[in-house]
Amino acid sequence: MIKKDDKFLSDMRKRYELALEADSDNRNRAIDDVRFVTVQGEQWDDYQKRKRKTRPCYEFNRLRQHIRQVTGDQRQNRPGIKLRAVEESDKDSAEVLQGLIRNIEAVSNAEKAYDTAFEWAVTGGFGVWRLTTEYSSDDTFDQDIRIVEVTNPFRVYFDPAAQEFDRRDANFAFVVTFIPKDDFKHKFPDAEMIDFEGANYELDHWIDDDTVTVAEYWYKEYKKKTLVLLSNGITQFKDEIENIEAFLANGVTVVREREVEIQQVKMCLCTGAGVIQEADWAGKFIPIVPVYGDVIDIDGEFHYSGMVRFGKDAQRVYNYHRTTMIETIANAPKVPYLVTPEQIKGFESLWKAANSENMPFLPYNPDPRAGGMPQRSGGVDVPAALITASQYDAEDLKAVTGQFDASMGMAGNETSGRAILARQREGDTATFSYIDNLSRAIKFTGEILVDLIPKIYDTERVVRVLGVDGGEKWVALNKAVIDPATGQLVIENDLTRGKYDVAVTVGASYSTQRQEAAEAMLQMMNNPALAPVVADLLAKNLDIPNSDELEKRLRKIGIKAGVITPTEDDLKQGGDDIVMMLEEQKAQEIQALTMQAEQVTAQLTAQLAETKAKADKLAVVVEQTKLDKENDQARILLEREKLRLDIYAAETDRMKLDLDNKRIEMDAEIKQQQIALNEQQFRGEMALEIAGKMSGDNIQVNTTDSEQKLNDLARYD
Repeated sequence: MIKKDDKFLSDMRKRYELALEADSDNRNRAIDDVRFVTVQGEQWDDYQKRKRKTRPCYEFNRLRQHIRQVTGDQRQNRPGIKLRAVEESDKDSAEVLQGLIRNIEAVSNAEKAYDTAFEWAVTGGFGVWRLTTEYSSDDTFDQDIRIVEVTNPFRVYFDPAAQEFDRRDANFAFVVTFIPKDDFKHKFPDAEMIDFEGANYELDHWIDDDTVTVAEYWYKEYKKKTLVLLSNGITQFKDEIENIEAFLANGVTVVREREVEIQQVKMCLCTGAGVIQEADWAGKFIPIVPVYGDVIDIDGEFHYSGMVRFGKDAQRVYNYHRTTMIETIANAPKVPYLVTPEQIKGFESLWKAANSENMPFLPYNPDPRAGGMPQRSGGVDVPAALITASQYDAEDLKAVTGQFDASMGMAGNETSGRAILARQREGDTATFSYIDNLSRAIKFTGEILVDLIPKIYDTERVVRVLGVDGGEKWVALNKAVIDPATGQLVIENDLTRGKYDVAVTVGASYSTQRQEAAEAMLQMMNNPALAPVVADLLAKNLDIPNSDELEKRLRKIGIKAGVITPTEDDLKQGGDDIVMMLEEQKAQEIQALTMQAEQVTAQLTAQLAETKAKADKLAVVVEQTKLDKENDQARILLEREKLRLDIYAAETDRMKLDLDNKRIEMDAEIKQQQIALNEQQFRGEMALEIAGKMSGDNIQVNTTDSEQKLNDLARYD
């Protein structure tokens, strides 16, 4: 027994009572919902059973089929954890971490844990799974993480003050377990077998006197630590740095520091006598993941429910009306046969037992007066109101669950494929909140794993990682190697260095995708051109015996045919056969290329000769064309020169004509001037002669010459 002070034990019990009381109503209603669809006889309340006494109380559990529709859809389209590296340098580490998470899920059979919690959430509104660690084997200190199924979520209690949907902010949680007394003595020989107080509240139908009630008490303790940023880029808590003085002595300085509140998760295993075991949890989250159905907060009170809660009344009414119909038919009097005495003569005993026993046949005597064989007088009348009411009840169930005929795989009023798909989507939309809440829980699980894996897988070890197709490979974690680029010692696959975001993808399972791929490839095989290319991939996706061997053989054929490029694995698996086949294929390719080159060379030689001949002919034509062109140019020049000379001659003639005209004008002007001069001279002489006569001087003037000159000028003019 581990000693704990009274305050610790008192606080623990107060917390348990607080969680128990806060969730009591939710749990009672949820338990009633689960029993309603899983336990026979729970769909009739006690009042109706007492009132009906010995009358039948039939159950037609249609709600269970609606639940199966949602859970079945979830199993065909499972949400999956998807990691994304925050920085480019973390991409390779993210792939390793992703593969390790897939391996943890596979080894843990996490799908069963998810399915169980989801079925509880859909039915009662609340489901749970948890994460644990265990030693890899009995001869090692290495630990592995496991995702564990919780078969009864009503043994788990969370801090009622938590506000987050996934309860990540809960400061405490309890997990109640019932251990057989013999196992308890073997595990805890020094502990007293006293039940944990109050643990059987609401749960006493699950335990008996041969068990001991224990409770795991998960809680968080908070403490402050100093986070430092060193000048070499390292960010770490000061108390976790080994020999910080050596760092500082080597020139490394503290750039920044701040106080951080760190939460430490702890667990105590308790009985009514006290704490019998305790441990520190490596992660920062309480490793218990809740899954809810429909949730709502009303006036500060948290309420959850599943599909059953609001469908119970419709199911009860349906059971009542169908039971009443069966009673009506069963209590109706037997309709008698109409016969004549002659028809049953000799068979009276058989006909008397016809209504009480199942006769394989009833013989009768033909009677012409009866007009035929014996007939019943009529049938049982079932009230039409009961039939109509039952139909309404069935429709009410569909309306409450949001799933109609198309969603349930039954034929409805829809006729076209598009209308059927639209109605199916309506049903999926009505119930998608359940899948979405499951995705949130799986996302939280991924965050827990990302936080926990670097702390559990913190030593040098080799682990198995899985691909999306289930293919496995082995990876060395935390291995010290020499970086060839820098020559420094580095840690390979150090998962503590990266930062990752967690997302969830929802889609068909890989097996379903394989089937769909196989169907698509079968259609492609009808194309002769595509058949050799997809044959090996088709064999890989076929779920048949020896499909792997078939894939290898078809792949060899494809490699030999040259339609498939061999990989390193092909070379390793095929050995000498693949190498020889590739060498032979390469030799054939070289030979084919050589022949093709020779053919191309011959064709080019012939084309070259033909081109040369054409070039020679073209040269002659060009030369002749050149001469013709030169002659044409000379002729054009000659014509141009001739035209220029003609223009020059015409211009010369024009200029000569102009000169002649000017000369004639000048001659005429000179003669005019001469005439004027002669006339002036003549008049002068005449004036002298007249003046002489008047004075008595004998002045002789040659008038004859003057007159002759005037006459000559006048005549010339």
